[in-house]
Amino acid sequence: MNTIEFETKIHNGVVEIPTQYRAWQNKTVRVILLDTEESAPVSQPLRFSAASINTQNFHFDREDANAR
Repeated sequence: MNTIEFETKIHNGVVEIPTQYRAWQNKTVRVILLDTEESAPVSQPLRFSAASINTQNFHFDREDANAR
């Protein structure tokens, strides 16, 4: 597969191909559009906070843990 890359502007839904690639006229091509402008991230990363558990009245020993 041959690949070319160029920048252009879209006018009324039409992407103009530069003259040096006009030999590709009437060929079937795959088009990938990439926005060159920086944009804000779509979603923020997940943030986790510390969990606090009250274990004051909790009875736990090694024998109970191994029995489970």
